[in-house]
Order: sequence, then structure tokens, then C-alpha cells
Amino acid sequence: MRSDYIINTPVPKENTAVFIGSNNCTGIDTEHLKAVIIQYISKGVTLFLSGGMGGFDRLCAGMVHRLKDTYPHIKSCLVLPYLDFKIFDNTLFDCTDFPECLESVPYHARIIRRNRYMADCSAYAICYLHSSFGGAAKTRCYAEKKQLIITDVKKLSKDRPST
Repeated sequence: MRSDYIINTPVPKENTAVFIGSNNCTGIDTEHLKAVIIQYISKGVTLFLSGGMGGFDRLCAGMVHRLKDTYPHIKSCLVLPYLDFKIFDNTLFDCTDFPECLESVPYHARIIRRNRYMADCSAYAICYLHSSFGGAAKTRCYAEKKQLIITDVKKLSKDRPST
């Protein structure tokens, strides 16, 4: 069951996107990322969910935060895996959510379940994967199975070895 967000308005799945990505996102094209987020806003997305654990999550939360000047109706929500989760920068988020479904999940399995919860609550995913294994890759596979509309944010060519 999807809990009510602190902003006090439940947001339909079709108006929600989740960020799925690797901690290491060095060289990502931030202008392309910005364009992708704006594209989703133009499709009606008003809520962006983040796990807040890695570099990609923080980069995306910061981008949504800056875009609020132009699009004041959008919200960024940090979905907590634990009540004692240390938030990197709480100014980047409009709200936090600790899903009720995590209360009975063993502590060591909560990140996986939280990631699935975010995908279950979303119609869209914005992804950046550094590798084909790990938590972000598993979450992306889950999002594919749930038939989310997925956009991969490609790395800049400067990350490629020179020839």
C-alpha cells in the first residue's frame, strides 16, 4: 500500500517517476539529465522519488530542486529504507516517506524492498547504470518487469578511453 506523503497529497502512479542509478556517475551529461526530467514534467510527472543513497540519487535530487524555480509544482521525495537513515542533504527534498510495507521487512532486506516500492509507485524511471550488476541493475530489471517507461541517461564521451 502506498503511504500518504508528507506533502499530504497522494500522487497517482502516472504522475510519478523514480531515479535508479549507480553511486558513481562521474561524467554524466547534466544538461541531458535536465532535459529528460523536463520531458517527464511535460508528460505530467509532478513527483520524483529517490532513495538518496548514491551519487546519481543526489545529482537528480539537486536537479529537481533547481528546476522548482521554473516548475514550482514538482516535488522531490526521499523514500527512506530505515527510520534512522542519515540524509545527505535534506534541503534537496520536499518530503520523506517511510513506507508502511517496510515495517515488517528485516533490516538487511529493506533497501531492496524500498527500491521495489518506488518502482511500484511509479510509471516512469530515469536510470544511470555504471554496471550490469548490483542493486541499481536489479531495480532496473524490476522496473522493466513492471513495465515502467524507462529512460537511460547516457554518459558523456569524455568517460571513454582516448584512442
